[in-house]
Amino acid sequence: MFNAVNRLLLKLRVKQKLLLSYLLLILFPILYLQFYASGKVAGIIQEMVSFSLNQSFNQTHSFLAYKLKRVTDISDLIAQDEVQLTRILTRNVASYTLYEQLEDGNRLTQFLGSHQDGMDISAVRLYMPQGFLFASEGNNTFRLEDITHTAWYRELDASRVKLMWFSSGNYQTEADAAPVISLVRLLRHPDRYNDTIGLLRIDMDERNLKAIVSRANTVKNSLTYLQSGDGLILIASDDKLMEQYLPAEGAAPAIFQQESDNHTQIVNGRRLEFLQLPIPQTNLTMVTVIPHQEIVSRSVRLQNELLVGLLAVGLLAIGLAHVISLHMTRRITYLSRKMKAVEAGSLEPIAKPSGDDEIGELIQSYNYMSRQLAMLKDFEMRAIKSELKALQSQINPHFLYNTLDQINWMAQIGMSDQIPSLVHSLAGYYKLTLSNGQDIITVEQELKLVDYYVQIQNIRFQQRIGFHVQIDEDIMQGLIPKLTLQPIIENAILHGILKSENREGVITITCDRQGEQLILTVADDGAGMDEAQLEALRSGGRINNPNGSGYGLRNVQERIKLYYGDALGLQFYSSPGDGMIVEVHMRYREDSDHGA
Repeated sequence: MFNAVNRLLLKLRVKQKLLLSYLLLILFPILYLQFYASGKVAGIIQEMVSFSLNQSFNQTHSFLAYKLKRVTDISDLIAQDEVQLTRILTRNVASYTLYEQLEDGNRLTQFLGSHQDGMDISAVRLYMPQGFLFASEGNNTFRLEDITHTAWYRELDASRVKLMWFSSGNYQTEADAAPVISLVRLLRHPDRYNDTIGLLRIDMDERNLKAIVSRANTVKNSLTYLQSGDGLILIASDDKLMEQYLPAEGAAPAIFQQESDNHTQIVNGRRLEFLQLPIPQTNLTMVTVIPHQEIVSRSVRLQNELLVGLLAVGLLAIGLAHVISLHMTRRITYLSRKMKAVEAGSLEPIAKPSGDDEIGELIQSYNYMSRQLAMLKDFEMRAIKSELKALQSQINPHFLYNTLDQINWMAQIGMSDQIPSLVHSLAGYYKLTLSNGQDIITVEQELKLVDYYVQIQNIRFQQRIGFHVQIDEDIMQGLIPKLTLQPIIENAILHGILKSENREGVITITCDRQGEQLILTVADDGAGMDEAQLEALRSGGRINNPNGSGYGLRNVQERIKLYYGDALGLQFYSSPGDGMIVEVHMRYREDSDHGA
């Protein structure tokens, strides 16, 4: 595993390695902050939210219990007042004079009305049995027989409890009455407890109680309600939320009809947290419902905000890392390009400020190396040019020797009339060979040299050599080393055509350009060569020939490699009786400045 990672790192560039290291240094802290630190913070926030919820719930519960206890205490105070209440309700109505009823009625109304403070208690109502004339007063006193048929009265009478709370929304009372929460109690005869002598009802304004229970809703979309012992909802802080959260209208979940506790329950596909606590001295329970999503929403929002912030910081850091790595590797990249240019032959020094760091030292070393290599290359080029001139100078005497030998031979056999033509061709040949001292000439000039040479050979061999050139005009101005084709033509004549059975044949020159490479092809239909002779040519050896020819091919091969490198040169293809093909592979040039 380590070796694979090491191999991968070795393939990366310095800039990529720097960016990778920066990315890792940025990524790990971000991941830590997002998945660990933010998780810890989120947990702390959820604990704080839960603590705040419990604090608000308990404070609201205490305040609500205080309010309800105050109403309960007032109901006890009223119900136990023997002078103002019990004495009147136990009177024998048959002997109750009109004056006494009017006097007691006024006194009772004032007594009941004195407990209406307009804040906690909006109304105190006393329901009286038949026979009391002031029972129809309609403000504080009412007739008991008007409510005995109602469901809430029958439930109160059947439950045999001392006190009962109910909501005007649960039980139909006066049609025009404002919504209230009521505490009701049956008043019993002090001597005959089974006998009902009246009913006391104390009303609390529902709006005030809603305002109280709403204080427990410190979390968005939370709901607080009062639940009676039989599971009915007396009051809720938000009626719409109550319809969403409770499984049945007006009824709480069955689990909350039992003991006090905190629970989690799935209602209508939504996870809800329930806080509940009974109200002392009542059959009521205060319940707060909080969607779990709202509890964690703050922490989730914080995590998302932290993630966005970390991503922004990460992107900024990556951008800065990219700029820093680019600044640090710019000179290395430039130095690398310069070193590659050295491979291609360019030895230009770096003129930009190198700096005093390690990269600056490398640039200074490169400049020193490039200057030394330039001096060495200049010395080498001079040596190569000297060697090329020496090689080229070896071809001219060799050809001149063969031509003069041919003139001597023609004079001896009586061909004196053809000697002037031969000398004219020889003069044209050497005029082109001099070429103002240039070592590089055009393809067109080289073909003229070859043409003069073939003319000289045809005079010698009675016009037995056919010569054809098939080269496009746009290649004629390409540049090649002088005397490249003549030795190949010489080899085709002496080792190909003159060794065939009829001692005559055709030489064809073609040319092909492939990108930056120029390929000149010389083909003859002579005797050809066997594999041993071809191998001798390919290895740079000489052809075994009594006339000494074959030296020129090796000379051409060496000159091309000196000009263009070892990858280029001559290639030979032949077999006995099938002629021979020689391909000359060179770089294509049209500017003489690039020739040598």
